[in-house]
Amino acid sequence: MNSKADLDRKNRLQRAPERRIINFNCLGILPVVALGRYEYHAVKLGLATHSHPNAVEICYLERGCQIYRAGGREYRLVGGDLFVTAPGESHDTGGQPEDCGILYWLLLQMPRESESFVMLPPNDGAVLADRLSHFPERQFPGRPALKQFFNQLFEIYDEPSSPLKRIRVVNQLLCCILEILDCSNQHFQRRCSPEIQRIVEFIQSSAEEEFSLEELAEKADLSLSRFKARFKSELGVGPHEFVLRTRIGAAKQALLHEKLAITDVAMRFGFSSSQYFATAFKRFTHTTPVQFRASRGNFTLPLRDGGV
Repeated sequence: MNSKADLDRKNRLQRAPERRIINFNCLGILPVVALGRYEYHAVKLGLATHSHPNAVEICYLERGCQIYRAGGREYRLVGGDLFVTAPGESHDTGGQPEDCGILYWLLLQMPRESESFVMLPPNDGAVLADRLSHFPERQFPGRPALKQFFNQLFEIYDEPSSPLKRIRVVNQLLCCILEILDCSNQHFQRRCSPEIQRIVEFIQSSAEEEFSLEELAEKADLSLSRFKARFKSELGVGPHEFVLRTRIGAAKQALLHEKLAITDVAMRFGFSSSQYFATAFKRFTHTTPVQFRASRGNFTLPLRDGGV
């Protein structure tokens, strides 16, 4: 039997508009650029190509199906899936409409140097922001608990002001973010064999080191051809691209948080020249290192007041 609280929540959702977007700037929680929810009973026009400079977007499709395009690929989401786009990454619905269903999305602006993130101490905030900027896969299964986390954020926002309101929002937001990260980790670990997982961890901890694919294959106790085939089969991208993505991800953090020249950043992360670095950087971020560094802190909400 449903409790009175559950019935009240269900009634509120039934009365809610089909599309709602809020932010928490009034509470001083700046990293939350936008929190949104839609419940469509008929298809809508598809999304034009857009991006969110310096902000991660996380979508949770509670019910329905939806196609998104990012990184040159199309992804078909079904109910229960999570989908992530990195800061500055262009994405759209691949010429398809926004389909019937229920979807939540969260835009989180990455912190600038020495800036607090979700009211955490700077070091803890930097760790969390780094994890949010480096999901191993952009699409993975979520959990039913996420629906409750998102709905409770809306409910707390609608409550009258109180001394504890901001603390409650931050607590709920952190629970939601940690649940999403755990969903990603669990899915990634289930997909990877111990040999490939070991190599992934080495690559992620060695972004500044020089190593060849032959050396990685040797660490995995596999022939080079077998290693490349296994790696791509388990992760969806080849080892060379994964290494590039990892180095670019680390370089992005250096561009935001350190005062190194761009050429020095390129050399630090194993790029033979600043030109090659700029080409690889634009391939994965759709912007140049100079533009990426200059855009931090100048975030503007594109496309229908925030996010998807």
